[in-house]
Amino acid sequence: MIRRWPLWLALATALLAGPGRAAPLEPCPAEQGCRVEGGHYRLILPDPTSSKAPIAALMFFHGWQGSAEEIAADPGLRALATRLGIALIAPDGAGRTWSYPGSPGRHRDEFAFVGRVLDDVAARFAVDPRRIMASGFSQGGSMVWYLACRMPERFRAFAPVAGAFWEPLPPACAGPRPAMVHTHGTADATVPLAGRALRGGYRQGDVFRSLAILDPQARAVTVADLATGPDALACLPLSADGMAPLELCLHPGGHVVDPAWIERAWRLTMPESEPCADHLSVKR
Repeated sequence: MIRRWPLWLALATALLAGPGRAAPLEPCPAEQGCRVEGGHYRLILPDPTSSKAPIAALMFFHGWQGSAEEIAADPGLRALATRLGIALIAPDGAGRTWSYPGSPGRHRDEFAFVGRVLDDVAARFAVDPRRIMASGFSQGGSMVWYLACRMPERFRAFAPVAGAFWEPLPPACAGPRPAMVHTHGTADATVPLAGRALRGGYRQGDVFRSLAILDPQARAVTVADLATGPDALACLPLSADGMAPLELCLHPGGHVVDPAWIERAWRLTMPESEPCADHLSVKR
């Protein structure tokens, strides 16, 4: 599942960051990153003079054959983090892959690794652990699905792109069901909406069946329920009123990711400040 970014991405920093922005800080060195047991991660912090309060963060999981270094250097994601005034956290997949259930990778316990990254970030940097979104593309998107299923309490929201559960699908997920916006291309042949069989007996899972596992009470939909224009992103809420947002967004393209989709998910699911104890209940 090789990443294919839109061609305009190289221009995103200049367009989104705007004039006069202070350069972001990179406290995790480019050559080794910040080390934790089992691997490392990269971290980009916004201008420290912009706020004295703990900042929110986007943790982005790279696709197959990607790396934390590529994510940390990506102009579109860096510009997005600058625009939102948040930190960008880029975990590094062992073997340039992710070892979630069903994956061909068998390198480490990814859930323990992600937990250590989150603990390290909270201990070392002024990042609010209650305001972190997990997002990722392709195999990284699948990793985000498993985090939403197994570790929903460690993130505020989830925004996977072009990746879902793999076979065998999990029988159920831990609660409470978190906020999620899933985005996928109807013409994606690398990770189709219905999944596909791969060599070695591995199989990508079906997005619609994945949604039903994450939230058995979610509204059942098909591709026909979302009318996409030639360049449009069509989004359909699946959650009941008063519940954390759950949306499926489809676009007519293939295996691509656009930072604008992640920004949309952020603005839908991430409040400006942490509410009270019932923070998973969002009025719609």
